[in-house]
Amino acid sequence: MKKLILIPFLLLAGCNSPNLIQTKLAVVTPPAEMYDCPIEKQYPNWQTLNDVQVARTLVKLHKNNVRCKNSIDAIEAYLAKAKEQIEQNQ
Repeated sequence: MKKLILIPFLLLAGCNSPNLIQTKLAVVTPPAEMYDCPIEKQYPNWQTLNDVQVARTLVKLHKNNVRCKNSIDAIEAYLAKAKEQIEQNQ
C-alpha cells in the first residue's frame, strides 16, 4: 500500500523539472555583391528590327540570364555553407 502512495508523488516530482527545447534562430544574408542580375532596360524598336538586331538582343538576354543564374548558384552555395556551419555550432 505504501508503494502505491509513493508512486504519484514520484511522478509529480519528475514533472517538476521541465525539459524545454530552445531553438536558436540565425538569419544569414548574402552580401549585396552576390546579387548580380543585369536587366536590359532599352530594346530596339520592334517595328524596324532586322535579323541582326534580333540576334544581338537575344545574345544580350542570354548573357544576362547566364550571369544571373551564376549569381543565384553562388548565393545558394553561400547559404548551404552557412547552414552547415550553423548546424555544426549547435
